[in-house]
Amino acid sequence: MKLRRTLVVLVSLLVVVGLIGYLAVDGLLKRSVEKESSTSLKLATTLNRAHLSLLGGKLNLNRLGIASPPGYSAPHMFEMGDVDLAVRYGELRRDPIHVQSLTLNQPRLVIEQHNGALNFKTAMDRLPAHETSSEKPTKLVIDDLQIKDAQVIVHPGLPGVQQEINVAVPSLALKNVGSGRGSQNGAAIKDVAMVVITALAAKAAESGSLPPELRGLLTLNVGQVAGKLGAEAQKQIAAAIPGELGRRLSKVAGDPASLAKDPAKALQGDVGGLLGGKPNQGRSR
Repeated sequence: MKLRRTLVVLVSLLVVVGLIGYLAVDGLLKRSVEKESSTSLKLATTLNRAHLSLLGGKLNLNRLGIASPPGYSAPHMFEMGDVDLAVRYGELRRDPIHVQSLTLNQPRLVIEQHNGALNFKTAMDRLPAHETSSEKPTKLVIDDLQIKDAQVIVHPGLPGVQQEINVAVPSLALKNVGSGRGSQNGAAIKDVAMVVITALAAKAAESGSLPPELRGLLTLNVGQVAGKLGAEAQKQIAAAIPGELGRRLSKVAGDPASLAKDPAKALQGDVGGLLGGKPNQGRSR
């Protein structure tokens, strides 16, 4: 009996120690995600909770929020309900980290203007062209990135917008993020975030619920940001966006500098017509 009680106590202690260690891992992951994301994006990033499945291969991030650049009114430029990753434990210690699938549930992108500049373009302009941190940034290779039930919220003050407009984006899919030519062995967190944000902004630019002048302005900004992200990112964004804008992004992806230098010229079929108040008849609505 004494031996049995001793074994019960030992097993109970091991369970408690294991649970404490498991919870500590979740806390460590939460802090790591916040620190890495904030450092990479140069914007404060917060996370409500991180949870690593005991059964393996599943990581859940709850309520991840990326702050707006300085000067903009929305507390968060981009936020998500749940982020689900399928990744093997061993990959978390590798560089780059190979993620089998990444699903963003109910993301919400706010688009607003300050001093004539759109927030997501400002966020991109604030990022250095090359990594300057002494710490090596975390890089990812993502086989399948799914964006589900997204919303793009357009704030008043933009051209033709008198009250808030909500553009629903049911789903988008991006493939092989960080694995293409020029990705330099994976994509940094900032690049993954900006590809997703730009794809959502591009999708909003295709919406007939926005006034023509705003669609033209969004298209210009999407082109400028995509130009800075490079050819592989342009291909991924283009593949996720149906319609004329996606076709034109795909066409110019071989010369990414042309978008950054003169997006109006590179995307002139879309931008020229929209800024003139005459959207192309072939555009999807």
